[in-house]
Amino acid sequence: MKKPLKILSVVFALVLIAGSARAAGTSVTLKGGYFSPSDEIFRDVYGGGPTFGLEIAVPVAGLLQAWAGAEIFSKKGLTTESEEATKVRIVPLYAGLRCQFAGKSIRPYVGAAAGYFLIREENPLGTASDGGIGFLGQSGFLLDLGRSLALDVHAGYRACTVATGGDDPVEAKLGGLSAGLGLSYRF
Repeated sequence: MKKPLKILSVVFALVLIAGSARAAGTSVTLKGGYFSPSDEIFRDVYGGGPTFGLEIAVPVAGLLQAWAGAEIFSKKGLTTESEEATKVRIVPLYAGLRCQFAGKSIRPYVGAAAGYFLIREENPLGTASDGGIGFLGQSGFLLDLGRSLALDVHAGYRACTVATGGDDPVEAKLGGLSAGLGLSYRF
């Protein structure tokens, strides 16, 4: 019962932020990047790879913005022992705050968010789906490309450990560094 409530809470927060998108200065960013996992076992099986996502930032007060988004990381690999094909998909849903500093054509920002990380892994041994609470931090800058368009250059770190229950618990460490570019539209 806890898992659906956590997911619903994150989705509800995203809907509330999206509902206030009419505020002046609200931005929506379509982004892509590269995720480099910090866990050695995860790196051995999957390595790093591309991520894609969508973010929204809504002004709250002064430099402060409510910030939310979702990303997807999907990769195929080989299990370490038997070298069988395996596939993973990680989807972090996050909401938090960020400070965006004023500038004429370059606007730096820094943000922190809580997230719910969904993971699904499929291989010949079976399919496992789970999720867990984590956090992420991101900093970057927006480079104006015109009146409403900006290039978002960002880097960040995320951390989440998902553990299965039972007699033989298994941990999946989903943390790592990320960097990328985005195209941001400001209303």
